[in-house]
Order: sequence, then structure tokens, then C-alpha cells
Amino acid sequence: MEITGNKFALIGLGDFGAHLAMVLSEKGAEVLAIDQNMDNLEEVKDSVAHTVCLDATEEKALMSQGIDEYDAVIVCIGDEFEETLLVVTVLQSLGVKRIIARATTPRHAQILRHLQIKEVILPAVDAADRLANKLLFQSKLSSLELSSDYEIIEVDAPDKFVGKNLRELELRVHYDVSLITIKRIELKPRLLGGTREVEHIIGIPSPDTVIERGDVLMLFGKKESVQRMMAD
Repeated sequence: MEITGNKFALIGLGDFGAHLAMVLSEKGAEVLAIDQNMDNLEEVKDSVAHTVCLDATEEKALMSQGIDEYDAVIVCIGDEFEETLLVVTVLQSLGVKRIIARATTPRHAQILRHLQIKEVILPAVDAADRLANKLLFQSKLSSLELSSDYEIIEVDAPDKFVGKNLRELELRVHYDVSLITIKRIELKPRLLGGTREVEHIIGIPSPDTVIERGDVLMLFGKKESVQRMMAD
């Protein structure tokens, strides 16, 4: 799930929804948390900008919150799939421009996509994909033998690098580090429709390789050299 903008409404404050609400808030987003259960709202009220207790299947109730003005509405209801379908239908009727819905099974995800919901989250499946990619990559990394002076270090691409190619950056000249490769998240089709995030190793970068937002750079060099690069 790629998030742009900074104003989000979350419907359903179970474990998944509450955690997502707090993470978005920590990253500077304005979050409206919606749930019918006051106890769930109590858990996040000190962490998010707004909380409201209402039945999200009621069109007038959602309309009163200006729900169509949010950058995205994320439906995080877990086990009650029928309720998820009702909420999604109401949001569509209110003209919400971006709806992201959680599904607990691939079959539910397929139904949501038939309702023209383009962004469907399958937390368990997505977590498995990420873990598999991480484990496979780590197994390759652990096979490398390095001296005591040098390390292979992964860092998130700094904002100052985004949109620039390696020829412009001249990492070896300016920071005395070498870029081995780049890990990049790409969207791949699922068998049942929709897309999933897959971590992709782009291979040996060329001087014309452009750094994109969200890239993870694998660097070879001294730790202090990488720290200087990140601090500049």
C-alpha cells in the first residue's frame, strides 16, 4: 500500500487498524479513527488527530464527518466481511476518491475487486511475501566475507538522491562508498487479480540508473563514510 497525501480516515480499530492509525500519525499524517466500539477508540485517542464513534454503514453518519474530503479512506474491518462490503458501498456512493479495503481471504479480496476496489490489503499474504523476500535476501548477504574495516550496509535512499542518476551522485568521489545494487519495491499481478508488492533486486546499477523514492541502497564501504553520506 503506497500512501500519498496526509489526511486519512480509518474505519475499524482492531489490532490491524489501530496499529496502522498510530503508524500513520507517527509519520505526520492527520488521522480520523472511526469505530462503533468506544473501547477501541480509547486505545488510539491520544495518538491520532480525531476519533469518532459511529456506525460506518450509515451514509448520513459518514457524510457528517466530511469523509469525501480525505485523501484516502481505509476500511480495516476484519472478520465481518458483510460489514466491509456495506461500508465500501456507502463510501462509493459518497464519492470518496480513494478507498483501500482490508480482506482476510483471497476470495474476499476477489469480491472487493469486482466492486471496483483497486487497492485491497491482504495482511497475512503481504506479510508472508515480505518475510520470504527478506529471508532469501539475507541468506545471500550472509555468504559474503568482509574485512574488519569494511561493511556492506543497507540504507534508505536519502531524499536528496531521489531523481538523480549515479553519474550525477558520484558516490565514490564524494563519499568513498560503492553502490553494489538497489532493492526496489515493484507491483506484480496476483493470480486472483489486483497487485502485490514484491521486493526486486535491480542488478548491477549503471551510471544512468536513477534513484527512486523508496529505494534501498546496498553500499560497500566504511560505516563512517556511509554515516557522513547520510548526514550531508
